[in-house]
Amino acid sequence: MNLLEKMFGVQDTARRISLSPAEAFAAIAVAAIAADGYLSNEERHRIVEVLFQVDLFQGYSEQRLAELLEKLFNLLSVRGIDPLVAIARESLPHQLQETAFTVAVDLVLVDGELSPKEKSFLVRLWNIMDIPVETASQILDLKIEEYDAVEVANQS
Repeated sequence: MNLLEKMFGVQDTARRISLSPAEAFAAIAVAAIAADGYLSNEERHRIVEVLFQVDLFQGYSEQRLAELLEKLFNLLSVRGIDPLVAIARESLPHQLQETAFTVAVDLVLVDGELSPKEKSFLVRLWNIMDIPVETASQILDLKIEEYDAVEVANQS
């Protein structure tokens, strides 16, 4: 702790944060459910269901996953969505990027709607993950069909 932190309780927000692959994957999921600025009960339940289906979380207990999600929600509240995604992207192995994007699409659509904020988030996520446009479109189309989602206003 430096002198500024000791005297004023200020923390250096520029401090480097690294995440494990599982934390990075979960961070993408947390960012997805926060994309519209509202956290629904469906999203809360679905994030846990989806993460438990991913091999990275097979050894996690409900308590451990809850603690991880709490940590990531705290990081989200301090840093914001885009910085959280950027931090996660640095730690997410390439082979998990498409799966993380698929999970993000699933979580965004769980309420049956694709808001302009969510659509913008998915475009930014797709770009940062370097997923081919054809692949991203296929994932989105399949999930929209799966949820019978209605795309709301094409405005950003």
